Amino acid sequence: MGRVKITVIIDDLNGAKEGYILSYGFAALIEINNKIILFDSGSNIAPLIFNLEKYGVKPSSIDLVILSHNHFDHTDGLPGILQENNDVPVYVHRYWNVPVNYKGIPIPQKNIVRIQNARECVEFIDGLFLTNSYLSSDYGGIHEHASYIQSDNSVILICGCCHPGLNKFLNDRQILKIPLDKPLHIIGGMHSFKFSPQKANDLNPIIKTITLFHCTENIKLFQEQFKKKCQIGIVGKTMDF
Repeated sequence: MGRVKITVIIDDLNGAKEGYILSYGFAALIEINNKIILFDSGSNIAPLIFNLEKYGVKPSSIDLVILSHNHFDHTDGLPGILQENNDVPVYVHRYWNVPVNYKGIPIPQKNIVRIQNARECVEFIDGLFLTNSYLSSDYGGIHEHASYIQSDNSVILICGCCHPGLNKFLNDRQILKIPLDKPLHIIGGMHSFKFSPQKANDLNPIIKTITLFHCTENIKLFQEQFKKKCQIGIVGKTMDF
């Protein structure tokens, strides 16, 4: 699949590289085979556009948007993209329109591509996968899905908030036909999720890095379980895979 680059554009958990600004929510830029994917869009237009331009990407150059779940801190920067890129496809899960608390902005119907079940998104590019959508009881109930990206030597799992629990998304590797022993990088917000000691031990041989963002609560436990493999993300820092 070649080289994969992921740069977090919006986050509020930790710091930012010089010239970037922190903002509440999460958004990450995925670059693979000359395609640019925006995963989530943060809570405000201005910081999203500012940080994208600081990185050197114009909204008009984004090929695809993936939204993990319908909370405002992951969706409400989207109008800033649509203003300059009004035909960009926006991938959402099958339960997107179910009423939720803290709901994000409406998405124009013409942009929506609704993912019904876990699958590889070969209509866009080989090696991009979306998991099933799972329900969490958080905040009165929210559905969420996540994305896998395949590089030459590993697979990257990127999550928005992981409301349903990281194990749900990890289990979808079988459905997606991703080998369970393939080296794995995990990126994103984890909310209140934590691995059991046994699960962490089982995964340790294949997890190469786990980078925490946004809403993660159990940072010290992740650090204890994965040692130097665990890091706290920085806005504007590019991770190469």
